Amino acid sequence: MNRASDIFSWTESLSRRFTERGVAPHSPEQRVIESRSERIRLVALVRWVLLAVLALYAALAASTFLLSSYGFFLTTEQLLLLGIIVAVVVIYNLACNLKSDLLAGYRYSCHFQILLDLLAVTALIHCSGGVSSWFWPIYMIVTLEAAYLLDNQRDVWMLGVVGWALYSLLITAEYSKMIIAVQMPFVEDALRHNGHFMLLMALWVLITNAVTAIIANFLMSVIRRENSLVRENEERLLGFIDNANDLIHCITLEGNILFMNSAMKNSIGSMTESSDVIGFLGLVTTNTREIAARELNKCLGGKKTEPFELAFKGGDGQEIWAEGNLTCSFKDGQPALLWGIWRDVTERKRAQERLFSLAHNDNLTGLPNRILFRDRLRQSIAYANRLKRFCALLFLDLDRFKIINDSLGHPVGDRLLQSVAKSLLASVREVDTVARFGGDEFTIVVSNLERPADVEVVAAKVLESLQKPYLIDGHELFAMASIGISIYPEHGEDIDALIKKADIAMYEAKGQGGDRYLVYDSSMDQNSHKRLLLENGLRKALIRDEFRLVYQPKVDIVSGQITAMEALIRWDHPEFGLVKPDEFIPLAEETGIIVSIGEWVLDRACRQNMEWITQGVAQIRVAVNISGYHLQQADFVSRLEKIVAATGMPFDLLEIEITESVIMQNPDFTIGVLNQIQAMGINISVDDFGTGYSSLAHLKRFSVNTLKIDKAFVRDLESNQTDAAITSAIIAMGNSLNLKVIAEGVETEGQYTFLQEAMCDEIQGYLISRPIPPERVAGFINSRGWMVRNRSK
Repeated sequence: MNRASDIFSWTESLSRRFTERGVAPHSPEQRVIESRSERIRLVALVRWVLLAVLALYAALAASTFLLSSYGFFLTTEQLLLLGIIVAVVVIYNLACNLKSDLLAGYRYSCHFQILLDLLAVTALIHCSGGVSSWFWPIYMIVTLEAAYLLDNQRDVWMLGVVGWALYSLLITAEYSKMIIAVQMPFVEDALRHNGHFMLLMALWVLITNAVTAIIANFLMSVIRRENSLVRENEERLLGFIDNANDLIHCITLEGNILFMNSAMKNSIGSMTESSDVIGFLGLVTTNTREIAARELNKCLGGKKTEPFELAFKGGDGQEIWAEGNLTCSFKDGQPALLWGIWRDVTERKRAQERLFSLAHNDNLTGLPNRILFRDRLRQSIAYANRLKRFCALLFLDLDRFKIINDSLGHPVGDRLLQSVAKSLLASVREVDTVARFGGDEFTIVVSNLERPADVEVVAAKVLESLQKPYLIDGHELFAMASIGISIYPEHGEDIDALIKKADIAMYEAKGQGGDRYLVYDSSMDQNSHKRLLLENGLRKALIRDEFRLVYQPKVDIVSGQITAMEALIRWDHPEFGLVKPDEFIPLAEETGIIVSIGEWVLDRACRQNMEWITQGVAQIRVAVNISGYHLQQADFVSRLEKIVAATGMPFDLLEIEITESVIMQNPDFTIGVLNQIQAMGINISVDDFGTGYSSLAHLKRFSVNTLKIDKAFVRDLESNQTDAAITSAIIAMGNSLNLKVIAEGVETEGQYTFLQEAMCDEIQGYLISRPIPPERVAGFINSRGWMVRNRSK
């Protein structure tokens, strides 16, 4: 079983730490005293239970004897001794229970109470028949107590020997009549005078105590080792949280702040000093305090909270706008602590305020801009909702406008947009809104529809109005368009949902050749083809076999062994030469050709790996990058399985790399896909880790094997303390979650040394090797060049 699945939520882990041990890290001496105090209290509780059981048994036994022919056989002196023993035990157990913190400060306090327990057990055995008493197993309970209370195993052994010695002295004294033995009913008196029997009993007590000490010491050593690992993981996790860019805090149910990470302290500045007094709500500005209190109460009530925005008071009087949510950690089914995770969106809010200060109309066409469009759509939704009618959104994109803009120049393109805007206005009613969404994209809000099908009449009229040619600067131009349609409330009840689904339908229409309209359907691919010309160019590249793969090794940082070869694509363009992936991959994603390219890379890389194996190269994984567009295909998993199976390569020799930002685009969908992929035995690596937002709110939900630190952090970690701290934190988090961590972009010895000391698992970069053509990979692996270099240091 993956150990990561056994690790509970980081919020639960740190909540337990804060409630039990506080926020500030304690010194080793403090931790020892706290642990000893806790153990003393627990043992005192167990001792109360044991006393209660013995008292109940004594009462039952005494009543049965009184009613039997034996009668009550204990003398006054023996009853007095028993009373003294019970009183002593009660007194020192009360002390252990009430003054555990004080007793924990004394090094031998635990030894002393164990010794008292041994004396009490010995006296009890004497009063219950000595060598014939059946209370001798209580020595084993005391041995268990010693193993729990004492850290030193030798002390446990010594006190076990003391217990055996006390028992031996007792039965010896009774045998030599130095102490008057208590005669128990239905027990032969001759047993107390049989030296052989007494010797065997002494040996039996010794053996059982020894076995109990062995087992107890072993179990306690395992428990203490696990507890130590938990503490270390908590410290690493707290260090990661403290160095995170997000604003993170922990508060009590009363709103008092227990913890704020460095980012939050730096953001609110001098307000940190008064945070203990004013509490969480006191840090929030007045205008957002109501929503903060409402979400706080919702979280305490066990309800799911959605992300929301609030503003914190900055130390310089400025508002610090943050977006995030609150989550509640529970203990024994009851709310324990509240956690807040926020992203600083102050700059975004300021940008929004600047946008609102601008004119609400597009400067080029005079149409409503995006801001006014959203307001009109909001009004249309409200109107339709009130009258129980429909409204629709048309998302329009001009086909091949970029070609006109690039070939004839921007002035011609701008005048064409102005002409198109006039045509659109002439094709709709006055109650409808035509807006310029941006670039060559327009939106039309069609209000007050009696039936959803009525919008298709409007869409057809819009397309017809664009069929006429536009004469601009002597050029006869045509402005065909692709239109996507979403309808309220069928396709969504909020603005963003309607925009998103109309956008999806528009790209589907464009993918089918353009110059048409389509109403949104849930089966549509959200990444439809954008540009037909670029799509054709990329398809030609596949047909002409213009793509090439090179491979870059990944190396175990300790052993120097190559663990995988990452397949990297290059486009050998017949006109432009070698085209970098950064230039054509985004275009391939926009046009949808990335699926065909991705499947080609998968097939070629797997077959190449099998070819290396037939050449005698040791089996290693081959890593392939998967785009977000490719991953979101409905048949991605089945196609992946089919491709790998066709090559004959074992599934566990394939590793797919997915960027962190891709994972966060649609986390719920991605979870299911990654689970299916990992179930086939394929390794999964999160590429460019640290550039997205999955370290605290989502990472634990995904089935991944490896975190790949983005090279942006590795590049400057020798000179930039922030990058070094982030890199160390990612490595620590990966180790705590039992995930492998690989650093890409390693180019210098200093970077290598830092990563090795930080306990990074693997590295990749020019320090190891530049990308290698496939025909040279076998020689590189067989030469074991990096391993030889590594060992020669």
